[in-house]
Amino acid sequence: MSERRTFVIVGAGFAGARAAITLRAEGFDGRVLLLGDEPVRPYDRVTLSKHYLYGKPGLHSLFVHDETFYAAHNIELRVSTPVVAVDVGAWQVELASGERIGYDALLLTTGCEPRRWAGPGSGLGGVHYLRTLADADRLRAALVAAAAHSGRLVVVGTGWIGCEIAAAARELGIDVALVGRSSVPLEHQLGARMAGFYRDLHAEHGVELYGGREVTELRGQGSVRAVVLSDGTVLPADVVVFGIGARPRVGLARAAGLTVDNGIMTDAQFATSAPRVFAAGDVANVWNGAQGRRTRLEHWAAALRQGPAAARAMLGDRHPYSQIPFFFTDQYDVWMEFTGETAGADEFVTRTLPGDRAFIAFWLRGGRLAAGMNVNIKGIPDLVGALISGGRRINARALADPDIPLADTVLSY
Repeated sequence: MSERRTFVIVGAGFAGARAAITLRAEGFDGRVLLLGDEPVRPYDRVTLSKHYLYGKPGLHSLFVHDETFYAAHNIELRVSTPVVAVDVGAWQVELASGERIGYDALLLTTGCEPRRWAGPGSGLGGVHYLRTLADADRLRAALVAAAAHSGRLVVVGTGWIGCEIAAAARELGIDVALVGRSSVPLEHQLGARMAGFYRDLHAEHGVELYGGREVTELRGQGSVRAVVLSDGTVLPADVVVFGIGARPRVGLARAAGLTVDNGIMTDAQFATSAPRVFAAGDVANVWNGAQGRRTRLEHWAAALRQGPAAARAMLGDRHPYSQIPFFFTDQYDVWMEFTGETAGADEFVTRTLPGDRAFIAFWLRGGRLAAGMNVNIKGIPDLVGALISGGRRINARALADPDIPLADTVLSY
């Protein structure tokens, strides 16, 4: 009977919380344990690099559920509870306290951790990374202090995290330099054409851009005061943030003997190489039917979709995972959603719409839609996703015409 079964979720983030409530929503009435190593209940990391840094929302808006939610749904949430080992033979997890808990099914949603820069001066004060709420609180305090004393921020890394932190700091009035290996921000994620849009956006808001360069040294006595770049440029700095990527937290999985390669390897139903053990979210390298290959996504959308799907797989629902990649970003007055992937695209089309910086960019591959990026227009990803999934040939001219509904851009042959 299900009431005798115990399902354990290791990782009390967004994916883990979504999985736990899905188990209840699907009728599971056994024991559900949600174990997290942070001292707070599950929260949504996506806002940490955005509004949270400059104080727009209250703290309550971060949390996935209110304080009473988990008890009300008979979910045993344990915060500040690190799991130190998984015994797949005995079907048990071991806590840092020494307690061992048996499971009938185990879900690993252990997420990622920031890549650390280890060059000269890396141990100086004023150097930050952003992953947890505690990280965000420390960085927020540093930015507020910098804003009050005309301080200067150097952000290293021109991906999503770096660009969003730079935008948040400019909202506070802080002077910002943005440094990255790519020639323009977000070039790896969006390609040169759309990356140019974000280059111009940051430049318009006063960010100094240093593309095609790396950090070779941090200087200071106790606290950072300067950042030295690979071309010899020296940037004054009171606060430095590194956003140079993340690593999946696979230590538990590797020690337990699970197959690990750029994350925890799973099949299309989130099952790992060990019986009754599943993985989802940032840490999972999942076979994705929509892409026909394995994918590990470090984004809110992965947690949103994979947590519930993995929970249903734990209950025996073996529908294969098939999702078109999706992500979004919010920088200054620009809201953007991206659906699909641009790899191999051979045609680019834009549709301009009424509104401030309002447009949709499309990438086609062999006459079929590969990706769409909507800027300052909402309600588009489902339409774009349907066109990508349909696999039909698209009339590129119609795609560019704002008077033609997207659904009507599909060719009849």
